[in-house]
Amino acid sequence: MHDHLAALLRGGGGGRHPRAVHGAAVKLGCLASTYLCNNLVLSYLRGSLHAEARGLFDEMPHRNIVSWSVLISAASRLGALSEAFFLFSDLLRSGECGNCDRPNSFALGALVVGCARAKDTVAGSQVHASAIKFGVADDESVAGALVDMYAKCGHVVWSWRAFALSPQRSVASWTSIISCLVNHGCSEHRDVAISLLKKMLLLKIWPTNATFSCVLKVFDEPELLPGGKQIHGCLLKMGTEVDPALGTALVAMYGRCGGLDEMARLSCRIRHDAFSRTSLLVAYARNGYNMEAVWNFREMIMENMAIDQSAVTSLLQVCSSLGQLRMAKEVHCYALKTFCKLDTLLLNATITVYGRCGDVTSAEILFDLLENKDIISWTALLTCYAQNDHTQETLLFFREMLWKGLGSPVFCITSVLRACSSTTNYAVGCQIHSRVVKLGIDDADSVENALLTMYARCGSVRIALKIFNSMRSRGIISWNALITSFSQHGNEVAAIQLFHLMQEEAVCPDDYTFVGLLSSCSRMGLVAEGCEYFKLMNTKYNVEPKMEHYTCMVDLFARAGRFSDALEFIDAMPCHPDKLVWEALLASCRTHGNVELGRLAAKKILEIRPDDPSPYIILSSIHASVDMWEEKALNRTVFDFQRVRKDVGSSWVGGEEFSDNTFDVLKVETT
Repeated sequence: MHDHLAALLRGGGGGRHPRAVHGAAVKLGCLASTYLCNNLVLSYLRGSLHAEARGLFDEMPHRNIVSWSVLISAASRLGALSEAFFLFSDLLRSGECGNCDRPNSFALGALVVGCARAKDTVAGSQVHASAIKFGVADDESVAGALVDMYAKCGHVVWSWRAFALSPQRSVASWTSIISCLVNHGCSEHRDVAISLLKKMLLLKIWPTNATFSCVLKVFDEPELLPGGKQIHGCLLKMGTEVDPALGTALVAMYGRCGGLDEMARLSCRIRHDAFSRTSLLVAYARNGYNMEAVWNFREMIMENMAIDQSAVTSLLQVCSSLGQLRMAKEVHCYALKTFCKLDTLLLNATITVYGRCGDVTSAEILFDLLENKDIISWTALLTCYAQNDHTQETLLFFREMLWKGLGSPVFCITSVLRACSSTTNYAVGCQIHSRVVKLGIDDADSVENALLTMYARCGSVRIALKIFNSMRSRGIISWNALITSFSQHGNEVAAIQLFHLMQEEAVCPDDYTFVGLLSSCSRMGLVAEGCEYFKLMNTKYNVEPKMEHYTCMVDLFARAGRFSDALEFIDAMPCHPDKLVWEALLASCRTHGNVELGRLAAKKILEIRPDDPSPYIILSSIHASVDMWEEKALNRTVFDFQRVRKDVGSSWVGGEEFSDNTFDVLKVETT
């Protein structure tokens, strides 16, 4: 009868109603059968009736290794690792009394899986020792579970040892060690992961979709795109069916490597789910395909897909790239409406996008409402202040970060140095430089460029040059900062020489380079050379002139007294001249006493900005320089009649109160 009841549990309707079978077994007196009780315990566990399973286990008159293994496996699977180990200890004591067999591979393998889920290396090592003791460490399932356990715990060396010592390696073991090398190793380990995949193919151990998904994570740079395409070709050649999980891994790989054409073709052939759509959105946002990312998000909404917060975070990055404040607010509102609680990562991205779109107030409100602020949250608001030229808030906020004992990441340091550059606050910049050296991040490229720019704008050209010469890699930002520094601080010859040195080192100049170069030519009166450089912008370096370059050229001609050439140049401009162009012409008219052209330039400035007081003031100076006192008085009368107010001057010289209050708290030790 007990065999009939056990068969009913395994294959009939009794498996769905273990309580009924249990009651029948009690009524018929069949509970003395260990075989039947084991099947009842298993049926209870399959129906998630764990309390009933444990109660029956405790009442069993006789237990064998299957009884213990089933319950240990269930406890491990549910994450109750402590209970699983208590059961294992009871099993060992029962074995010592001769009431049960020794632990088998099923029980020990289940414990290893539980340790892997809990990422408990200490407990896992103890189970490993027990597996060796009881002679089951070479079992294929146990060996594979050990490799996977050490891999999930991040112990690459131990996982590799377990893999190397396994006499029989299943495809799961190969996948586990490859996953470990990819997720927790360095670049050399990733090369080993690819070699292991090749070895699998040579041994005719066919990789699964999970294996390919792990290997595809290796390819995360545009230079590695050919290798990723080879893996894609390999799995297609093997006839591997691309399920949604593998399709998501392929889409993510092409997105990281910049293979947007391949990704677009692939997306038309795979079955999409929420994960693949999210990977597609992240890939578009990462590679600057902003409108495609927006359309992909819209399709996810129309198809009623489950949208997670990572997809919304990527969409916020798109809003940041487009500079669309309204869209950013719409996405923020959608997130508030969709999710019960926004995670810190999404809120940090929202602060960042508000900062880049110029909405400092919203960024501050969001930061104040953020409960779990991390260093990224503080850095996001600090960068927001720096990007929007709120220099005082930047420095005070950085002081608050130091008071709270927060670290100083590279992004924080560069933002604070940017604020020092904007205010030409040399003393504060020196203190930040001291802190940079103390933190050991003075060799980071972005920090070196920020320091170079700060010293250059503060007039410490010698220190800026010293930093420039000590840099291991000099990008275009470094060259531009030094060229501009030389140009602005009276060393125009050095600026031109630096431009020629830049060409010798095969560094391609950009539009900022030519602003500094043309300004140097203007101050030195090198009209012919300036015209030649302006011509080379488009013909040799493919740099389209901007309004700043046209302003420099007008200043070049006007400073040299060649006003007819300046007017011809303005007339030939492909765009309408702005206020700066006419201001450059007006300033030279004051130098050379050109009244008629000065009046024309002043008129043009006032047409663009009627409330600007500078044309009246400069035109009065021109009249006074040529003894035209009546005209000067008339200008003053018009100035008063228009009620134009002169801007109040300001200076950072003597700003001791701000500097002391802000940065004495740094307590930077210079010794």
